[in-house]
Amino acid sequence: MKLDAVLARLRAGEKLHQQIVDGRRQWWFDEPFQDVPDAAVVKIRAGGEFPLVEVGDSLFGLPDNSQTWEGVDGV
Repeated sequence: MKLDAVLARLRAGEKLHQQIVDGRRQWWFDEPFQDVPDAAVVKIRAGGEFPLVEVGDSLFGLPDNSQTWEGVDGV
């Protein structure tokens, strides 16, 4: 999935989901299901022009471990 497609779905209000498998982050969108490369999420978070925030279902209460993320446009 390309970066522009990830941003388009986030801007449309879709939530991004995450789980950790074998020590690596796996990201995806639901309905329709679509895998999102970790590199795309890293790039979005590092860019700062479209912030991603944790929805609040953090695993073990640790920062950056939420299972659900959403975009905050215009921040």
